[in-house]
Amino acid sequence: MSVFRLEAAPFSPIDARYIQSSDLYISNHGSEPFDVLVHGYYHDGSIFYVTLVHAAAGSTVSLPDIYNHHRAFSLLLVTNINTSLTTGITVYAKDQGQLIAVFSNSHFSVME
Repeated sequence: MSVFRLEAAPFSPIDARYIQSSDLYISNHGSEPFDVLVHGYYHDGSIFYVTLVHAAAGSTVSLPDIYNHHRAFSLLLVTNINTSLTTGITVYAKDQGQLIAVFSNSHFSVME
């Protein structure tokens, strides 16, 4: 299992005050399919997004318009494979539909 976490909070390196929504892209760069549980929650513990997606080998899954409404949040992705090396993640952060930032694997903390 690989776990990825992205944190956004006011006045932090990823400042949630400017992010209204995000588009999430999960790429499988490996030869084996895997599943990903995507869990978005506010820092008060309430959940704003949950889904389970399947990433076939060599594919990219898009999850558009994940709204956090400018609130501090965490985005947690849990895979059912034992390596993070074959998982590509890109987050397009938006405000009022306009792209304001792009985050990738290097912005996530990873546990394997």
